[in-house]
Amino acid sequence: MDIIVFRADELSIALGAMRSVVRNLSLRQQHYLETLARLHGSPLRARQIKAAPLQLVAATIRDAHARKRLVQLAIVLIMVDGHVLREPAADVTELARVLEVEEPAIATLPKLVARRALATRVSVMRRILGKFLGEAWRDERWAGVRQVLFGFLGIGRDRATAQRFNRLAHFPAGSLGRALSDYCAANKFGLPGNPGAIPERVLFHDIGHLLSGYGTDPAGEIQQAAFQAGFVRKDGFAFLFFGIIQFHLGIKITPVAAPEVGYFDIERVMTALARGAACTADLSDRWNFWAVADRQLDQVRAQLRVTPPSAAAKRAANG
Repeated sequence: MDIIVFRADELSIALGAMRSVVRNLSLRQQHYLETLARLHGSPLRARQIKAAPLQLVAATIRDAHARKRLVQLAIVLIMVDGHVLREPAADVTELARVLEVEEPAIATLPKLVARRALATRVSVMRRILGKFLGEAWRDERWAGVRQVLFGFLGIGRDRATAQRFNRLAHFPAGSLGRALSDYCAANKFGLPGNPGAIPERVLFHDIGHLLSGYGTDPAGEIQQAAFQAGFVRKDGFAFLFFGIIQFHLGIKITPVAAPEVGYFDIERVMTALARGAACTADLSDRWNFWAVADRQLDQVRAQLRVTPPSAAAKRAANG
């Protein structure tokens, strides 16, 4: 999910479109718009952003990809305060209609407005699980689908896969493979192939933790969700949307983590998204972990152009 998508002559109109969906911007919403401007290399301040009529937006931003990203970023705007209100949700829906954008999160907004937790969970999980199952079917047909379903249910065992991953404990210290083994042991996660283990197809989330340096606490998980959204090329927004709902709006989506409120640090989360977008590979889609498992973690980061954690933290702190 790239984030720097608007040309210089489009940026003020794109931000104006987002400004039009919220009549009275909160301080956090102002900060969010200014952060988007900064990521695009613009010094625009919130007070300089004027609401743009939707017909002007449609006439100015013609590219389908930029239109979709605009709608998605507008959805995030109405979530940054920790709740979703009826009027902004309706205005984002209208923005999507005028721009002819089909974004599944639009259908979830009324559920968030009404705080319908179960309906929200079903909607988000259907989207994410559908992505995994679709890719599993594409690559391995029923064998792949079975692996994903059994993995999510925590059942089944694959001895060959387990033996292959268990050998990571003997990889060189500091290597990506050894780091993954140590990380799973520290967090009491089973390696793929073992009963109740992480499904191999979704291991990219945990590899992402290692590359990004984000922790498994709520603040780290929402940043990791953003980092992951960035490097996933096809429907990465699903992971950002999930992360905000789970770790900021307090609605439980994943069964393995408690719902949390208030963890959307705008600078850190948007920096994480930009970091992920700069990654040269989609770690979720046919990326060969074993080709680099014996390399030092810093070498893998450099190869993928992932900013080292210390530099990323400094950038987020400086804004």
